[in-house]
Amino acid sequence: MEKKLESAETVVNEDGGVYHLGLKPADNLPKNIFLVGDPERTLEVAKYFDNNDVVVRPNREFVTIIGRHQDVSMAVISTGIGPDNIEITAVELHILNEYDHQRKIWKKNVSPLNIIRLGTSGSPQSNISVGSLAVSHYAIGLDNLDQYYPFYSGDPIIRAINRALATTLPVDHYYVSKATPKAAWALIQACWAIGLQENAEKGFYCGITSSAPGFYGPQGRKIGRLSHIPLPNIQNLLAKVWVRGLRVVNNEMESSIMFRIFGELLHYRVGTICAVLVNRDTGEIATPEEYRDSVDRCIQAGLKAMKILNEK
Repeated sequence: MEKKLESAETVVNEDGGVYHLGLKPADNLPKNIFLVGDPERTLEVAKYFDNNDVVVRPNREFVTIIGRHQDVSMAVISTGIGPDNIEITAVELHILNEYDHQRKIWKKNVSPLNIIRLGTSGSPQSNISVGSLAVSHYAIGLDNLDQYYPFYSGDPIIRAINRALATTLPVDHYYVSKATPKAAWALIQACWAIGLQENAEKGFYCGITSSAPGFYGPQGRKIGRLSHIPLPNIQNLLAKVWVRGLRVVNNEMESSIMFRIFGELLHYRVGTICAVLVNRDTGEIATPEEYRDSVDRCIQAGLKAMKILNEK
């Protein structure tokens, strides 16, 4: 039976549950949350949870599993693909964290969430090997969602990236957002802790992530009768962006608006670590074994980073 909605604005059910994620206040969602695209990857993360009484909440492409890892309460949520799904996820987590359903008011002095995206990606850089991990400090958004969530940053590196993009990338619209430094640093420490070396084959790389609004044309893929795209060389153009020692190390479809909403607007701690599964310059692609191993290393690094964030 369909549940009655309480409001057309916040789109909350009568029991306080949010519309798309299917979560409600009674689920006691913890402050530590992993975001993955693929619903099946929630199981890959949850296999590291210590307790057997995990809570599973599936709704559409959004699957949530709540448990504990090394005495830290955490959850993993699948978002599906793309910036639009991330926007839905971000807003509904904001509602769950800050809206008092019983009193119909927004809470004050709420604790920030810790949000880490565990993703998959490709790299435009010829020397970044498949199987490596990429930690994001900044993200270039090629979508238009920032127009609905505007934010001015005085960060000089963001301004420098914008200047570099203006002379490199012939597109009508883009924006730059920033991961929370504490989250990015925790991910770097986590990579070291699981034995990965920085800037090494099958190690990890730090830098800028580009987030596209689609998988094919927006990332320069020419497919059949859809081959006449305006920027077939977008990967080469992105590879040339180099700002204060930071370069575009990978491309995916989610981090830009994730950093904007969670980090810059809500002041939650937010970061991204991705497995690099294809190299767009060399054409290298991960084997099934490399895919599994690199995604597992990504998950292990994320779990360690979440532990680090809870020790601060």
